[in-house]
Amino acid sequence: MRRKVLVLDLDETLIHSHHDGVVRQTVKPGTPPDFVLKVVIDRHPVRFFVHKRPHVDFFLDIVSDDLPYKCLLD
Repeated sequence: MRRKVLVLDLDETLIHSHHDGVVRQTVKPGTPPDFVLKVVIDRHPVRFFVHKRPHVDFFLDIVSDDLPYKCLLD
């Protein structure tokens, strides 16, 4: 039997993120990020502030268990 695939969109579904100097309406001002991702774009360092959606860790634990489908993040 072929396994089904569950495809999950990352940004705005599982997380909210914004980069230096940009305020997103989806996150309450002053809320600290869950983590900061530092990247270089066109030789310029940029910090992305990442906020996980409520209960996302629990959800990912459930869908990543040994279930009859694959889970892919996009």
